[in-house]
Amino acid sequence: MKQQYLQSLTNEWNLNKESPMNKAPLYHQLYSILKSSILDGTMGYKTQMPTEQELESTFSVSRITAKRAMDELASDNLIKRQRGKGSHVKYRFKPKPVAAPLVEMLENLVEMGIHSLVNVISVSEVIPPARIGKLLGINDNQAVMKVVRVRSNEQGNAFAHYVSWTVGINKGFTKERLETTPRLQIIKDNNISLTKIKQTLGANNASFDIAQQLNMKEGDALLSITRHSLNENNEIVDVIDCLYNPELFNYSMVLSLD
Repeated sequence: MKQQYLQSLTNEWNLNKESPMNKAPLYHQLYSILKSSILDGTMGYKTQMPTEQELESTFSVSRITAKRAMDELASDNLIKRQRGKGSHVKYRFKPKPVAAPLVEMLENLVEMGIHSLVNVISVSEVIPPARIGKLLGINDNQAVMKVVRVRSNEQGNAFAHYVSWTVGINKGFTKERLETTPRLQIIKDNNISLTKIKQTLGANNASFDIAQQLNMKEGDALLSITRHSLNENNEIVDVIDCLYNPELFNYSMVLSLD
């Protein structure tokens, strides 16, 4: 499990080399990746963390960098460090509740994809965070397709950041295709029929790397939408976390009263 975990982190690390995040100090980049894996439940409560030596060899960083990243996690009270026993996760992951379904959205989502510009940051096959794996109903070692994208309006202003996880994809999830074809269309091309969408709206503060991607300041308010797409068997097959700049994007619904 640890080897698979390190491999997934390595994929994230390599992909982030092309991201604005790489402007941050190495220890902060490593700390951010490790922290995310704890907060999203990939590394569960009491799970042993990689050693400083393993981090050093896996990410080709210095021992000082690895130690600084682990010290930051400890100062955040996310891990407990014990001499001779290693470091273990202290954070208890709690899944967020799923919201009620919203229907008749697929056409609107595809339409937005057609009339905006998308930049695919990364496409990778990874073991998802615990929250995502549980939603998708997969085992701990099953990989899914993860796509990170930034969407811009026709004037070139970035307004949305997406991270999606999808099961059952056998073709079409490439950077080139995803930048020219709506993602939902590619999912359909894989013989996956989406029949229902469940959606949760909320608010978040922009992290350093998200702020860089959306030309915002770290800590700025973002509109967050988490969307679960279900197939004809009522199984969640696609999860997407969306973050929007509220100055460039607004969300509206028309509800009818029976």
